[in-house]
Amino acid sequence: MSDKIKLTINRRVVRVKPGTTILDAASSAGIIIPTLCNHAEHPCDICAVEIEGKKGLSQACSTEAEPGMAVMTESDIVRTHRKHTLELKLSHHYGDCVSPCSLTCPAGINIQGYIGLITQGKYAEALRLIKEKNPLPLTISRVCPQPCEAMCRRILVEERIPINHLKRFVADCATDTPETHSLHYFSPTGHNVAVIGGGPAGLSAAYYLAKRGHGVTIFEAMPELGGMLRYVIPEYRLPQKVLEQEIKNVITMGIKVKTGQRLGKDFTLEGLTNEGFDAVFVATGAWKTRQLNIEGEDLQGVLHALDFLRKVRTGKSIGLGKKVAVIGGGNSALDVARTCVRLGSEEVTIVYRRSRLEMPAREHEVREAVAEGVKLFLVAAPSKITRENGRLKLELLRTSLGEYDRTGRRRPHPLPGSEVVIEVGNVIAAIGQAPDLSFISSKDKAAELAVYRNTLFTAPNTSETNLKGVFAAGDAVTGPRTVIDAVAAGRKSADAIHAFLEEAILPPRQREVNVTKGHNLYDVSLKNFDDIQSRSAEELPERPVNIRRKDFSEYILGFSEDMALREAGRCLRCGCVALSKCELRSLATAYNVDLSVLGTPIRPQYTINDNHPFITIDPNKCIFCQRCKNNCQYGAMELDASDFDKDGLPGNLSIQMNEKCTSCGRCVDSCPTGALVKKYVTLPVYPDELKKIRTVCDYCGCGCNITLHVAGRLLVEVASDPDHGPNFGNTCVKGRFGYDFVSHSERLTVPLIRQGEYFIKTTWDDALSLVAQKFSKLKAKYGSDTLAGLSSAKCTNEENYLMQKFMRTAVGTNNIDHCARL
Repeated sequence: MSDKIKLTINRRVVRVKPGTTILDAASSAGIIIPTLCNHAEHPCDICAVEIEGKKGLSQACSTEAEPGMAVMTESDIVRTHRKHTLELKLSHHYGDCVSPCSLTCPAGINIQGYIGLITQGKYAEALRLIKEKNPLPLTISRVCPQPCEAMCRRILVEERIPINHLKRFVADCATDTPETHSLHYFSPTGHNVAVIGGGPAGLSAAYYLAKRGHGVTIFEAMPELGGMLRYVIPEYRLPQKVLEQEIKNVITMGIKVKTGQRLGKDFTLEGLTNEGFDAVFVATGAWKTRQLNIEGEDLQGVLHALDFLRKVRTGKSIGLGKKVAVIGGGNSALDVARTCVRLGSEEVTIVYRRSRLEMPAREHEVREAVAEGVKLFLVAAPSKITRENGRLKLELLRTSLGEYDRTGRRRPHPLPGSEVVIEVGNVIAAIGQAPDLSFISSKDKAAELAVYRNTLFTAPNTSETNLKGVFAAGDAVTGPRTVIDAVAAGRKSADAIHAFLEEAILPPRQREVNVTKGHNLYDVSLKNFDDIQSRSAEELPERPVNIRRKDFSEYILGFSEDMALREAGRCLRCGCVALSKCELRSLATAYNVDLSVLGTPIRPQYTINDNHPFITIDPNKCIFCQRCKNNCQYGAMELDASDFDKDGLPGNLSIQMNEKCTSCGRCVDSCPTGALVKKYVTLPVYPDELKKIRTVCDYCGCGCNITLHVAGRLLVEVASDPDHGPNFGNTCVKGRFGYDFVSHSERLTVPLIRQGEYFIKTTWDDALSLVAQKFSKLKAKYGSDTLAGLSSAKCTNEENYLMQKFMRTAVGTNNIDHCARL
């Protein structure tokens, strides 16, 4: 110890050899000082620390430790300095951390990721990626309002990517494949959860809880599971057999189901506790119909949307007139109107109090309804319903549109004296619904549940109600929302319930910094698309209007494989594929950088360089840390910069690789911003979704260490640890870039046996048995040396060792070789 000096870092005593930098001294004590360069000649200024008695801050990467030195690495002045430094660097960083489509998706699905997998023909993998956030892809791909598509930047070139229909293609073609169902499940935890409500929120929560190993029982008030999906959404949008398959995929995970069980009537919260349930999740939906509150609403022939659609879905007889008026402008009103057309009504009119532009229904649904014969009576509101001579007379008042309300739509005001009367056989009100909380009035602890504006009140981060162990989400908490909103709420609640059961602390939802090329489409510079070739979108196959309006068969037919591949190929891949290892983003989040105060670039300044065979260079993301140049031991990186500003950041920048480049890849692995990325990396993933597996490169016998970056079952990229031998971060071109075969669409993943002119898929047992039989016959007839073995260059060293042992001991020949030499 006498040859070491003593100092304190964050009040901890640290002993190091003389000449050690503060950065290395801290690292030896397990104290992390952030840095983006780790190079004394070109300090990034992020590693600044405070030294007691010394004026100003010092660079930890270049300042040597001294005896008695007292260092603080996270003081207020240090944190403020780092935040300011990060803001300066981000002011020169142009790109998208996460694709705008994924950011807009309520469930946060990795849209760019699964579309990329579609382009590779990896449909089962794409579906697995979708189901990480959405366990109901068959359903969602048919009923989602597609907020993601509204932010698709391909519209700035020609037409948006049909994201939802690509999801449907994957779900339809890969749902029944064994690869999709071979998911990882946790061991049984011994905990049991009661899920009250079998709609989308309940099914979602049940799926993710069961996946974590918890016992789950769904209590459903209706005869069958599905909620609004089964009893309200029409068959022509969501076929019964599709929903049945979806529900089957969920409950086959060991989930128990009890139907015809209504909370407050057939069971109580107290009873569930007594039965041994450790937690309860309430997802009872929004089944209470909103009233018109006008005279004549209770007359015969006046119906409400939920009751009407439920009777249609359950096959009950409805006496529907030839003329029907539907009150409302949302998706439910459209569903009712189009259902009436299919039931044979000759004239169906939607009455809405605002303009068509302000109808909450999706515009394409409105267009399709009009094409099927539905009429629109706009800027009018019902004021009275009367009955004369067996017919209903609906009195309407014209409206004028005034000031904008909190929804961004103009507020309608009835115009006195503008009455219009239309004669109809039925009036169907479709003006919304609300949660039915009648169970709160029961003599049970459910009566103690806190309510806010007729919805259950929960903690925003945990979904827990005021009753310990009782959670709630979905429409019962938010009021009526979309199906994908309910699915997302169910998954997030499952995370919270899991943390509660495991007595773990649920980490707060941290606001992550997200650099973007534009918060909306108008902000995005068209210069980004200079090199993008315009390609027409595929026309979605639909049944002809004159045929589909006569029945309830599904009218959107979906993409063929060729169509899906062409559409997926149009994706611009906006999000950064270096998301999982972007140190700039991680530090900006950790130090609460506020991008709204920065003067971030509004357009790309440099052309993306795609000349290197394995690496893409985007100088627009470079912050001039020079880590790539400092890590290149061959002098292959050429960084030319000029027009430096007062903060030392260049106004002009050029990044090139010269002829000395050996494609070792150390530069791309060291880049902290995504300015350098590997071309074969196509899947953007968050850091917490990535698993790093250390292994040995199998291309030759050197035994180089490599690290596989894996998300689920997908290999994202290959790196190497600079702190471990024998290669200390160095690899050849094969070791760093030669693993794209793992994701190649032509890679054999199952054994094939020739039958006549064709190869057919078979099991490993059958394939190995066939090889053994053939080998045995040849050996018996011609001797062992007639046989030879050749192992692939893709085999591991351990596999090669076993192969040569097998050939020498089991087969009895030395005819064994390794094809890497070829």
